[in-house]
Amino acid sequence: MKYQNVLALAGLWICCAAAFAGAAGTAVDSDHALSAAAQAQIQQDKSKGASHTEQKEDRLSDGTAMDAAQIAALTVRTPAPLTAADFAVGGLHGGDTVDMVKKMYGSPDTYRQSAHYTKLSYASDDLHMRIISRNDMADILKQTGETRKAVRPGVESVFLASGKTVELPRGLRLKAPAEVLLRQFGTPETILRDADSNVYYFVYESPEKTESLVFAIANRKIERVALMPPRLPYSSSFSSHDVVGTRQKKDFSLMGFSVNEPFQANKYNMWTNLIKRESNNFWLYGDYGVEVDRHNTVRKVFLLTNNAYTSRGATLGYHISTILSLYGRPDRVEVGPDKDKSVDAYYYDSPFQKGVSLVFIVKHQEQYVDDVILISEPIHHLQDPMERYGLK
Repeated sequence: MKYQNVLALAGLWICCAAAFAGAAGTAVDSDHALSAAAQAQIQQDKSKGASHTEQKEDRLSDGTAMDAAQIAALTVRTPAPLTAADFAVGGLHGGDTVDMVKKMYGSPDTYRQSAHYTKLSYASDDLHMRIISRNDMADILKQTGETRKAVRPGVESVFLASGKTVELPRGLRLKAPAEVLLRQFGTPETILRDADSNVYYFVYESPEKTESLVFAIANRKIERVALMPPRLPYSSSFSSHDVVGTRQKKDFSLMGFSVNEPFQANKYNMWTNLIKRESNNFWLYGDYGVEVDRHNTVRKVFLLTNNAYTSRGATLGYHISTILSLYGRPDRVEVGPDKDKSVDAYYYDSPFQKGVSLVFIVKHQEQYVDDVILISEPIHHLQDPMERYGLK
């Protein structure tokens, strides 16, 4: 368990605010209800190695850097671009009629109609789904005006809470792993987090920006799905000033914290443990940790379990091919000296702050992510887990 390993490795004075019993899960959840082609692709990428949750060893030697040609040769697979056909839930698309809904799912358990909307709900042991359809309207409202957008009658929103047999685009279903979603759909436009319930919302927008598909992720799996018009806070909101090449400014923020910025202890969660090391403090929050210097400035942020994610949806236990699909080729790669036991580091350097990098530490043999660290200083001894966190 990575969280417990950090405490054990530190061997330091610890101030406890609350008991914590969380633990990292398995390396990657089973490829639940996925098409045969998708399963075959993922299995081709996965190694035959052990789970990422194994106990770390003290490995002190350093590795060598990949040259530019080796980095350029890294295979990057990305899914096909999303199309309008991908924005559906249970075969229902925006604009479908109420009659089409009834033809597919039968009579609803509840049916309510107002002047502008019709609402249908299905509630059974096998299915919990709610549909909102906009009623027909005057033709002039269906056309775009100078100060308004055209209004489309028919299905506007679909909310799916349960339904094991309900099909989602690209071979997905509820309970499919988050990593599978990313491999099938690519990088989300936005990821939001409900800090109280630790539910993440992976948001995708249609090419025309007329619809959003929102996947609620809990315990590393798709728990709920919603098809709806784009609206805050789900619509993307970064400006062109936040993008340099393929990098976005939010790529260099982890769990809401950015390095070289003032630290606020209970900004998102109540801290669970505090480790003091010389003039720096390590604040642990169960799923992630933050290193803060004596000036109350964030120096490092790191993930402790695979229930925490980067801004693109990456976490511990993902295969390196998923990281390359999400982020592209890294700026630098350090390869460990011992292929059986060492780790490699994939560095994505920030174009917004000099010296800041998002680093994925990968077990060389198994090719699974073992650590995710946002750093403002070099990692001098990559093979030493304590040095990686700055606890040595």
